Amino acid sequence: MRKNAAQLAVAALEKLGVTHTFGIPGVHNTEFYDALHASEQITPILVTHEGGAAFMADGMSRVRQMHEGIGVLAIVPAAGFTHAASGIGEAYLDGVPMLVISGGVRTDTEFDFVLHGVDQLELAKGITKGAFRVNHQNDVTDVLYQAYQLATEGKPGPVLVEIPVNLQLFDATVAQPQQPPQPTTPAIDEQAIQRAV
Repeated sequence: MRKNAAQLAVAALEKLGVTHTFGIPGVHNTEFYDALHASEQITPILVTHEGGAAFMADGMSRVRQMHEGIGVLAIVPAAGFTHAASGIGEAYLDGVPMLVISGGVRTDTEFDFVLHGVDQLELAKGITKGAFRVNHQNDVTDVLYQAYQLATEGKPGPVLVEIPVNLQLFDATVAQPQQPPQPTTPAIDEQAIQRAV
């Protein structure tokens, strides 16, 4: 089938049980917002500042029980990410799962200087459990599922997924998307419970 990365990302979020995203559309994620608009399951909530969107995504994860969805922040790269950093960092410190989906600069150009050309994966290191960059449309679903798993396992926390704008713009022939990972329930440590009581 032929799909672009934005369509594949929204389909993966639907399979993960996502009902809302929070953020601001811009040059690097317009196609993602177009795909959200076409979704019958996900409602994008638009805000006036990425910081507020990050705290809203945090709140969504806090009120949803584990495995009933996750808060999703949908932002542009660079300034969008830095504006959201306080809310992402708070989720990291409090152990709140969150998917941070950011557009990314074009990866199919030889130009060194591009709008919002910041290495946000490096910026994310101190305030996320992990950061991924999608390199091909075929990778979108797997990367989002890996990010979700990382965000929800062990001590939960935010995970960044960067989807370059050229992958959102252009269709590619992709394999049928796989099913999301099944949530794992942590094992109960009876000895730890006894020590705590």
